[in-house]
Amino acid sequence: MGSSDSGRLRGITRRDFVYLAGAGAAGAVVSCRADSPGGTPLDRIAGGPPDAWSDALGVAWYGPGGVGDYAPSHGNTPDVVRLAHGLRVDRYAGQLADASDTGERFDVVIVGGGLAGLSAAHHFKRHHPTGRCLVLDNHPIFGGEAKRNEFDVGGVRLMGPQGSNDFVARAGDGGPDDYFRSLGIPMEFEYAPDDSTDLRVPLENYGFMHWVQDRFSVGHRLGGVAGGEDAFIRDLWGAGLETAPWSEEVKAGFRRWRDARLADHAPPDVSGQDPPRWLDGITLKQYYEGVLGLPPQVTAYVDPILASIIGLGCDAVSAWWGYHFALPGFGVPSRYDDVVFQSFPGGNAGIARYFMKDLVPDSIPGDGSLGDMVGAEVRFDELDRAGGTVAVRLSATVVDVRHFGPAQDRVRVTYALGDRLYSVEASGVVMASGGWVNRHVLPELPDSHRHAYEQFVHAPILVANVALTNWRFMERLGVAACMYEGDLGFSCNIRRPMYTPSYRPPFGPDHPNVLTFYITFESPGLAPGDQGIAGRTEMLSTSFADYERRLVDQMRTLFDDGGFDAGSDIAGIVLNRWGHAYLAPGPGFFFGTNPAPAPPDVIRQPLGRIAIGHSELRGHQNWTGAAGEGRRAVETLLESL
Repeated sequence: MGSSDSGRLRGITRRDFVYLAGAGAAGAVVSCRADSPGGTPLDRIAGGPPDAWSDALGVAWYGPGGVGDYAPSHGNTPDVVRLAHGLRVDRYAGQLADASDTGERFDVVIVGGGLAGLSAAHHFKRHHPTGRCLVLDNHPIFGGEAKRNEFDVGGVRLMGPQGSNDFVARAGDGGPDDYFRSLGIPMEFEYAPDDSTDLRVPLENYGFMHWVQDRFSVGHRLGGVAGGEDAFIRDLWGAGLETAPWSEEVKAGFRRWRDARLADHAPPDVSGQDPPRWLDGITLKQYYEGVLGLPPQVTAYVDPILASIIGLGCDAVSAWWGYHFALPGFGVPSRYDDVVFQSFPGGNAGIARYFMKDLVPDSIPGDGSLGDMVGAEVRFDELDRAGGTVAVRLSATVVDVRHFGPAQDRVRVTYALGDRLYSVEASGVVMASGGWVNRHVLPELPDSHRHAYEQFVHAPILVANVALTNWRFMERLGVAACMYEGDLGFSCNIRRPMYTPSYRPPFGPDHPNVLTFYITFESPGLAPGDQGIAGRTEMLSTSFADYERRLVDQMRTLFDDGGFDAGSDIAGIVLNRWGHAYLAPGPGFFFGTNPAPAPPDVIRQPLGRIAIGHSELRGHQNWTGAAGEGRRAVETLLESL
C-alpha cells in the first residue's frame, strides 16, 4: 500500500505474509513423494548459463498469497519462473542422463495439471479405467490458471479468482463433453440475496466489461484515451454518452461503432461468406479504422477489453475474433443476450476441483456436494499415492520428453522436483502444456511444428484481488463495477457471491468483499510478439510493493469521491502474475493463409507417441476449450497406441 499506510495489511501483517510465502516455497519441496529415490541435485546439473534475475526472485517480488491451500501458489511462483527460464537457456540439457529413474511405468503421462491436463486424465480414465496415468504439474497445487485466492477478513472467509473465472451452466446431452453431468456439477446455484443494496452486482468478472453491461451498475471513469476532461459517467451507452467528455466527432464515431453492420461493408466477392473467413486476414484495428472508418479512440477503448479475453489489442488480433465475440461494429445478434455468466466463489478453481475429485476421489473429502467441492481442504497426500490408477505429482517441472528404445515405442519424461531430476517411462504422453514450454522440452519437434509455433504470440495478464473490509465507497458512487482509463488496468468489480453450505459470507456494503482487477499489457504500435515480451518484462520485473502502491493509487483515483480510505478499507492484496496467460491470434491463425494451414492444425498432428492438447489451440482460451483439447489429444493418442 502507499507509504502512509504500509505498516500492515489489516488482520495479517507483512511479517505473517513473509512467513507464509517462505512456507509456501518450502511446501513445494515437501510435496514430492516420500518414496522418490534420490536424484541429481539441481545445483550440480545447472550447467547452463545463470539467469541472475529469475534466480533471485523471492518474497519481495512474489508478495502475499492469502490463506488456505492456494496461498503458496498464486500466479507464476518464483520457482516456476526460475525453472522455466532455465529451460529457455537450455540449462538442463547436458545432465539429463544423470536423472534418477523412479522405476515407474505408466500407460500415459500428462504434462500439465490445468483444465486441459485434468480433462485428458478424465477421458483416459473413462476409456481405460484400469490403466495407469500420471499427471505432472509444475505448481504446488493443480488447476493451472483455474486457481483461487482466499482471504480471512475479520473472520469472514472470502475467495476470488486467480485467472479463469466464469462459466455458463447449460444442459448437456449426456455425452463425453457433458461435464456437468459426468463430474456431478450442479446446474442451479444460490447467490447472496441482493436486497441489501440498490446496486446491481455482477456474479463474475467479465460480462460487465461489455456483453451484459446493461444488467449491472457499471461506471466509466473517462479522460485520457479518447481525450477530454476527466469525468465519471454512469450508463455510458445510454443517456451518459451525451455527457461524456469527448468531442462530437469522437461521440459520433462511437455511435457508428455500435450501429455498424458487417453486411454493409464486406467486400463484394466475400459478402455472402459464412462464417466471414476474410476477417481472419486483417486485424480488428484495420477493420474498425480502415473498413468502417472509425476514429482511433474507438479502437483504443476496445483494446484492453479485447486483451482481457484474448491477450492483446486490436492491432494484434484478427478481426474475425471481434465478430466471434459479438463486439460492436458487426451488427450480428449477440449470442450472449440470454446467457447468465456465473462463477464459483474462487472462479473456475471449482471446476478443476470437480475434475480432481473424479480422478482421485479421496483427494477432496466428502460426497462431492457443492459445499465439499468449494470448502473442503485438499488432501495432498492422496494425490500421488503409490498404486493409484491416476497419480498427480505437484511442483514437478518437466524439462525433457522424448522417445527411446530400439523401436522408439516408449517415451521418457524427465522432470525437476525439489532440487533433483527424475525420469519416468510411458507408452504415450499428452502435452497439456503451452507452446512456450513445448518448444523447449520436445527435442523431436519437426520443422513443421517449430514453424507453426513461431506464429504463436503469447501475452501476459496480472489479476489482482483486493480484499475489502467494506465497499460502502462504491455504493456511494452508485457502482459495483468500474471501467476506467488509468495507470494500472482498465476494469474492476466486486461480485455477489455464490453460496454453498460451507461458504456464506455476509453480503452488503458494510461487509467484506473482493475487488478484482484484470490488468492487461497491450502496447499498440509494437509488433505483436514484441508486445508480449514488453508486457512480460514489465509484469515480471516489478516488485510487489511497486504494484501495491500503483494499485492503491489507482483505487484512490477511482473511489476517493465515494469516501474511499485505503488504510481502513483494504484488508489485503494478492497478485497473480501469468506470463503466458493468453494466445493472441493474429491474422491467419484461425483459418490459415493459402497455401499454409492454420498453425493449430499443424500442432494437433501427433508426434509418434506424443500428442499436444492445450487451450491455446482454440485461439480463445477458456475452460471448455481446454477440456476439449485435452480430450482430443488423449483420444488421438489412445487410437495410435
